[in-house]
Amino acid sequence: MSLEDLFKEIIIEHYQHPKNYGHIEHPDAKADGSNPLCGDEITMELTFDGNTVKNVMFTGNGCSISQSAASMITEAIKGKTIDEIKKLMSEYMNMLEGKDYDSELLGDLEALSDVKRYPARVKCASLSVAVLNQALQDKK
Repeated sequence: MSLEDLFKEIIIEHYQHPKNYGHIEHPDAKADGSNPLCGDEITMELTFDGNTVKNVMFTGNGCSISQSAASMITEAIKGKTIDEIKKLMSEYMNMLEGKDYDSELLGDLEALSDVKRYPARVKCASLSVAVLNQALQDKK
């Protein structure tokens, strides 16, 4: 199996069986966003223990890229501090923009690396980053 095939499998798995999909009863932070050009929608809810993400859930509708990215990002940030999340999202955006990035830090998120070849899809893969950044700013 090629690396490209493995990446496709990871994306499909997260799309068909999203992780952390649903709501948190009393979130410490919540944000939503959409990409009106393609109809992608994401809402993210988080709880914290100090500056560390205790739990994160998302809901939304849209293409396989936007929904699998949301699933992978929510998995990647659980148990991380806000500073660690900001570093991770910076590396993720570097990857999507075709810049140098730390592949070890990204883990499964690297499965979305081919998205950079399709500029219109970069917005799909980065919608969750914008929503997450808004939620972190709005943290109670």
